[in-house]
Order: sequence, then structure tokens, then C-alpha cells
Amino acid sequence: MQSKIKKMWASKLGIGEFDTKLFSELFNLLCEAKVDYTMFFRELSNIPDDINPLTKSFYNPSFENENIKLRWTKWFEKWKLQVKASSCQMKQTNPKYILREWHLVSAYKQAQKGDYKLIEELQEVMTNPYDEQSSQIEEKYYDKKPSEFFGIAGISHVSCSS
Repeated sequence: MQSKIKKMWASKLGIGEFDTKLFSELFNLLCEAKVDYTMFFRELSNIPDDINPLTKSFYNPSFENENIKLRWTKWFEKWKLQVKASSCQMKQTNPKYILREWHLVSAYKQAQKGDYKLIEELQEVMTNPYDEQSSQIEEKYYDKKPSEFFGIAGISHVSCSS
């Protein structure tokens, strides 16, 4: 099981072989920054030139702290040296869209009233979670959890692509 987990994380990071130190540093930074993992790994899949595009996945402004920004930048530079996969390969490992409870709640409520449009739309989006979709779909479904849902059981804990 451990070897499968290491292989999964190496694949998500686009590196040839799992690097315990690189992963540990990332894990600590992810915990400090409180990020949306789905968005973080999808943005990482673009293999950006610097860390800035990844900050859209951050829930708190910790990146504004110079010490934390420096740690992120150092991690990013180490990661860039190890990347073996192409952006396309990484995007086949890191989905852009996942079912998120706060999207389902609205769809359920509409379905109770006999309106299945949101259910059908979610089904269509989730049929191709790794694909780029329209800008309207991206705006609607490629987002972090709204702050009003933090701490609510179910909504806070079911959405993860890892």
C-alpha cells in the first residue's frame, strides 16, 4: 500500500520517483496555507514558471508573509528540478472538477422541485473531470469552498481529489 501511495503522489507531482523530503515540505506548506487540494494540484499541472498561479488555491493570505513566500518559492524551485511529466500527463492525474457537496445541495433542492437541470449539468461536467470545459462551467464549478461552509459536516470534508 505504501508503494502505491508513493506512486500516486509522485504522479500527482509529475516527478519520476517519490521524494520524501520534497513531499514533506509540500505537505507542511499545504497545511499552513490551507489550500484547496484539487485546485492546487490542477494549477501545478500547468507547470507554471513561478509559484504565483498556485496561490489562487489558498484559503488564507499566508502567502503574503515573506518567510512563507520564501519557503514556497524554495519548494517550487526544488519541484521544478524534478518534474518529469508533461503538463498534459499531470492533468490526466489531477482532475479539474470533482463533486463538491455545496454544488450538490443546490442540485438536490432543485431536483426535489422536479427541476433536474443542475443534476444533468453536474453529471455532464463530472463525466469528463480532467478536461478543460467552457468558461461558464469553469467559473461555476472550479472554485474553492465558500467560507460559509467551513466547519459544516459533510460539506467541509467530502471534497478531495487525492
